Amino acid sequence: LMASSWVGQWRSSAWVVSTCLLVALLTCTLRCSECVTLSNIILILTDDQDVEMGGMTPMKKTKELIGDAGVTFSNAVSFTATPLCCPSRSSIITGKYPHNHLVRNNSISGNCSSTAWQKEAEPFAFPVYLNKMSYQTFYGGKYLNQYGSKDAGGVDHVPPGWDQWHALVGNSKYYNYTLSVNGKEEKHGDNYEKDYLTDLVLNRSLHFLEERSPNHPFFMMLCPPSPHSPWTAAPQYQQSFSDVKAPRNGSFNMPGKDKHWLLRQPANPMPNSSIEYLDNAYRRRWQTLLSVDDMVEQLIKKLDSIKELNNTYIFYTSDHGYHTGQFSLPIDKRQLYEFDIRIPLLVRGPGIKPKQTLQSSLCLFSSNILMKAPWLRNGTERPFFLVEYTGEGHSSEDPSCPKLGPGLAECFPDCVCEDAFNNTYACVRVLKDANLQYCEFADNESFVEVYNLTSDPHELENIVKKVDPALLQIMNQRLIKLQSCTGDSCRNIK
Repeated sequence: LMASSWVGQWRSSAWVVSTCLLVALLTCTLRCSECVTLSNIILILTDDQDVEMGGMTPMKKTKELIGDAGVTFSNAVSFTATPLCCPSRSSIITGKYPHNHLVRNNSISGNCSSTAWQKEAEPFAFPVYLNKMSYQTFYGGKYLNQYGSKDAGGVDHVPPGWDQWHALVGNSKYYNYTLSVNGKEEKHGDNYEKDYLTDLVLNRSLHFLEERSPNHPFFMMLCPPSPHSPWTAAPQYQQSFSDVKAPRNGSFNMPGKDKHWLLRQPANPMPNSSIEYLDNAYRRRWQTLLSVDDMVEQLIKKLDSIKELNNTYIFYTSDHGYHTGQFSLPIDKRQLYEFDIRIPLLVRGPGIKPKQTLQSSLCLFSSNILMKAPWLRNGTERPFFLVEYTGEGHSSEDPSCPKLGPGLAECFPDCVCEDAFNNTYACVRVLKDANLQYCEFADNESFVEVYNLTSDPHELENIVKKVDPALLQIMNQRLIKLQSCTGDSCRNIK
């Protein structure tokens, strides 16, 4: 399966749990070295959809039509490379850790969809290789946060490898947005039937399926805005979940004691205004996901009607998680904790037995297909992997929160800041033989956080001062190696 030279070239980049999915996308169709028929592939990538806080609860159709028809990876084995949109999506597209693809945040200066990225990364992204294998390729929805901006080359730029390109300019929106349609600008308004982005992505993907050539396989990447802010639900779902509130268990409204200073700054307990805000966001996030659930249903009906369902792998996942009130942080991502780095993953397709739930990294077929789960090496689990994040802040103080000073960002609601320049960290997440999270911050404290997820699944207690110093040294050395790894070395660290 893994003998193809182009797969080897793509795999030589840094391996991280979230990017193993794309290896699956590239290899799941190659069941023998001389396959006559290649299977179709669909990747559905949502924006900010958590799994720890109940983010899959609204997805009843998706869980039935993908999960029950195939495999649901438990939330114990599905992680992102980094808990922020553009760096995470860049990892998915390239198969590299952020320190290798060099996308640090959502800005042009952070290399998000920059001209350098377009020249150095996009020509080697996975759709290029699929296209070379005669796959017909379709992209619809959000790409990278800075895509289509003037500094990123505008809407004229279409990344190589895509036959049909219907990409959102900028960050997630539901109405009043601009698309690049095969390099041409297309503006949209606020008419639900014509413009609601989740439905538009679905409708154009269905049109692609109708117009495709039956003589070649297809790959579609569908990236709806849900459940990202501004959380604009379709009209028929705006009253759904009216009684739902964010979960109050675990680390909800708990103080961030013994944690990095950014986690120690929120007021605890949270003011009622913050709780009301996050509850509203939680409900509205779920409302937007109902249209994604409909998308999955309509897509599968279409595949069945054109007799391609049994020859199509369908992956459902998200770019990273999310939090709503954990450690008194109202809403956002960007943190090292499980609620921000765990993601959903469901897969169905040829050869995958239905109604499976995988608790550890297992092959879906008899071959070594690598999934977005703990890493596999020669069919065995990867014992640990890297999560890394580069913090962002403003050089001047936030006018709405003048008491906070410069260096902070995302200070809402109630002037609770979710990010800072020195919210820069790297973690070793251990899954085999132990269930640990070890993180080092790049700040003037050289702050370290360590959690035993077996005894403390909500990461309430930082045990850095309680664990054996020898273990800290081992973890530090692993982290040094992971942060400096490139190519094959990322897969061979012990």
